[in-house]
Parts: sequence; C-alpha cells; structure tokens
Amino acid sequence: MLSRTLLRNPIIRTTPSKLFLVGRRFESHYSKVIKLTTPAEFNKVMNSSDLSIFDFYATWCGPCKAMIPHISQAIEENPDVKFYKVDVDESPEIAKICEIVAMPTFIFTKDGKIIDRIVGANPHGLHTNIAVLKEKAAFDKK
Repeated sequence: MLSRTLLRNPIIRTTPSKLFLVGRRFESHYSKVIKLTTPAEFNKVMNSSDLSIFDFYATWCGPCKAMIPHISQAIEENPDVKFYKVDVDESPEIAKICEIVAMPTFIFTKDGKIIDRIVGANPHGLHTNIAVLKEKAAFDKK
C-alpha cells in the first residue's frame, strides 16, 4: 500500500507497472527491451555498428530495480541507441564473457568492442556516458 506522503506528492506517484510524473503517465520502455539469453544472441548484437548498451541485472537486485525508470528515460531520449538486458542468473555464460562482478553493470559497445562500462546504480553516469559516446561517434564521422 502506498504511503500517504507518496499519494499527496504532486511530483511522483508510482504503481508496480507505471510511473506517474507531474500528472503524466509513462509506460515503462524497459519492458520492451530485448532480453538476451544465449552467447550467440549476445555476439550477434554486440557486433553491430550501432552504439549498444547492455544492462546486466538480477531480478532480486534492489539497485537494478531502482535503475529501471532511468533506463526507460534513456531509451525514450535516445532512440538511436540500442538497449539490451541480460539476467545474470538466467544467462551466466554471457555474464562470464563480459566479466560481470556486480549488478547492475552497464556495458557500452560499438563495432564489436566494449568501449565503456558502469558498475553499480549510477543514473547520472548512465545518461552522461550515453551523451559523451554519442558525441564522440558524431565527431568520428566527420
């Protein structure tokens, strides 16, 4: 049950599946992210020329759950970036390939190479890395 403070707060209200922000309802874009389960799937999408972000998470991980609204926002703001998710408990082979030691971990790839990673729940780092890597990609095209 939601607390009275949360219900009275005009800025943020939540339900299990939706985020309400300043009276507007946002569906979670995270639920539409492709979930990878095999190393073959991972290798195929990792070799893409697009900037790709892989969210390594666990269903029991509180910080992973706390990042979902931030990931959803990043998806909405960056339609040119590909997002994927990997449950480390269901796909330990992929986690081993990427040397995942903590959750959440975000792996940034382009052209088959890991170009950056963020370990831990860091919303600011996620948004900043996306902006910097997109700017770098635009600069490299010139």
